[in-house]
Amino acid sequence: MKKVALQVLLVEDNSGDARLIREMFGKERPGSFALTHVLRLGEALILLKKGGIDIVLLDMGLPDGHGLDTVRRAHAIAPGIPLVVLTGLDDEALAVEAMKEGAQDYLIKGEIENRALPRALRHSIERQRMQSETELIRAQQMQFKDEFLSHVSHELRSPLTAIHQFVTVLLDGAAGALAPEQRQYLQIALRNIKQLDSMINDLLDVTRAQSGKLIIEPQYASASDAIAYAVNTLQGAAKAKEISLESDIEHELPMVCADPTRVRQILVILVDNAIKFTPVGGVVRVLARPVDDDPNLLVLEVSDSGCGFSPDVAEQIFERLFQAPDRAWAGRKGLGLGLYICRQLVTLQGGRIWAKSTPGRGAVFSFTLPVFSLTKLIAPALRRERRRDRSIALVIAELSSETGWLSDEVRAECCHEVRDLLRRCLLSDLAVLLPRMGSPGAAELFFMVVVTDAIGSETIVERIREQYNAPEGVSRTGLTLAASVRPLEAIARSANESVDIFLEKTSNALHALIDEEISSRMVANGQQ
Repeated sequence: MKKVALQVLLVEDNSGDARLIREMFGKERPGSFALTHVLRLGEALILLKKGGIDIVLLDMGLPDGHGLDTVRRAHAIAPGIPLVVLTGLDDEALAVEAMKEGAQDYLIKGEIENRALPRALRHSIERQRMQSETELIRAQQMQFKDEFLSHVSHELRSPLTAIHQFVTVLLDGAAGALAPEQRQYLQIALRNIKQLDSMINDLLDVTRAQSGKLIIEPQYASASDAIAYAVNTLQGAAKAKEISLESDIEHELPMVCADPTRVRQILVILVDNAIKFTPVGGVVRVLARPVDDDPNLLVLEVSDSGCGFSPDVAEQIFERLFQAPDRAWAGRKGLGLGLYICRQLVTLQGGRIWAKSTPGRGAVFSFTLPVFSLTKLIAPALRRERRRDRSIALVIAELSSETGWLSDEVRAECCHEVRDLLRRCLLSDLAVLLPRMGSPGAAELFFMVVVTDAIGSETIVERIREQYNAPEGVSRTGLTLAASVRPLEAIARSANESVDIFLEKTSNALHALIDEEISSRMVANGQQ
């Protein structure tokens, strides 16, 4: 069987170096290598896009690319093709860095022996093949593990729920009086049931994150409320370990655009971890403040006086199933999913999370959330409209349940479907669907800012009604969706008024109108 020649792409602008390499290949057995030579990186990228190249010999100093940038660009175009960089003697350190960027090997010009070049190419191709196979096996293993964890998590839910119910029945005394020792044993069992339930919830969140089904609903939310919830929830656990759990929140903290349920979840995970790794008499503190150099972000921090961790694991601790090797963490290991879930939830809300620590001196976990700005949300629509006489209105949709919501999960699912429907109804780029701005309790309110006249607003309202009640819509038994329009009275941009001032004025008027709508429905529902 005839062997196919290896297709080698040489990217080298120095004619002398290119000639020497050609001569080396010329001494090989005819038909074993086929060499294509180009002078510029741009030409090489075009050939790599077309395919048919087995390996690349890449000079790190080209007219249209230099240093690590050449490796990054070539590797990005053809990540599966091995790269061998060509470098001078003085740039050997740079060549080592190139291998971290995706190169398989490097050769120093002037020190390449005749037999060394073909051997280096074959070895690079073999290493690339082994690396690709290893990555494929790892990906398959992780997929199998995800599917297995998802299946097991769901299967564990039913028996665990039954165990929890029967233990609770016994503790309530419904099956007869309990001796003190029996009650103590059942309370221990109940604590472990809750711990196992928490682990199952973590597993389910991980599988949802991997499949892209982890739902985030950004809202007009209070970081202060989320901190208070986390501190109150875990105050008992802190007292049991004789740990001081404190919060430090700046006055008049701005609202954030985030999912409050998920922010509470992040804080509970971080505070719970801090308590676990803090010794008796230690301190766990939660604080929130605007970012010093960016007023559009809010930073939340959870610090402790615990064992800490070494700086080299600061990034690894957010990886899935990571377990720290430190002895100080022994006996406190869980599934290694909590911090991974935190990172996923923070990222999905437009923030970032990081950790700093010194072994033996505690740790600080920080994450950012975007500050809520109604002005920024409506700015694109108002800036696109050039007519000064165009009116602005608030379209309100109200989703209510005649028979009551079956569960929070059902309510969240219905609201998610309605938001998708409303987005489809707002066809114009002069309309904005706002995040959830608060709930009057029994009903869910959705607010849309539209830049149009009265006829345009009513057209949107009618479209919402038609879409909701259509056979392929989201109409469900027992749920009704009502829509109405509230024009912004006396909101118009004067001839000498800047766009920024007009935006701020409009934002304030919208805030007042939204607050009024929410308050009026709360009064109607007897909540005030």
